[in-house]
Amino acid sequence: MKSREDLLNEARQEVPEMTVREVHEHLKKGEAPVLLDVRGLDEWERGHLEGAIHIPRGRLESEVEVKAPDKSRDVVVYCAGGVRSLLAAESLKDLGYEWVISMEGGFEDWADAGLPAVHPPVPDEERGPENPDLLEAEIGHLEQVLSERKRRLEQANMDRQGG
Repeated sequence: MKSREDLLNEARQEVPEMTVREVHEHLKKGEAPVLLDVRGLDEWERGHLEGAIHIPRGRLESEVEVKAPDKSRDVVVYCAGGVRSLLAAESLKDLGYEWVISMEGGFEDWADAGLPAVHPPVPDEERGPENPDLLEAEIGHLEQVLSERKRRLEQANMDRQGG
């Protein structure tokens, strides 16, 4: 059975990576790839690259051909740290996208480097959601994140107790 590292190493054999600085220079030269953000909705709402389209990794295969139908167009995929984007880029190649790269270091490195990003305003909680579907999707995502964190915490506690 393959480990996580095995999967990542295989993906690196198939998918080129660019650093955030290289992606930034690529964009400054006037290149116009599809910028694909595969992070969760809560991550997207805290900031993203200007002009990016958002498809969470778990919905990539079902939504990408609608949101990015031109498979001959360059695609730069990013996530928070560069792992989900690497695996997503490999999936895009399997789907027939011709030129796909993963942004090494992800949005975290982009933000740390002080590169330009879009930061949507924080919603006014007093008024309620403007788009109930987005709120429902965000709550679903947050519930998944919390469930996974609870599972990891329980596992860590069991490991500490020798169980």
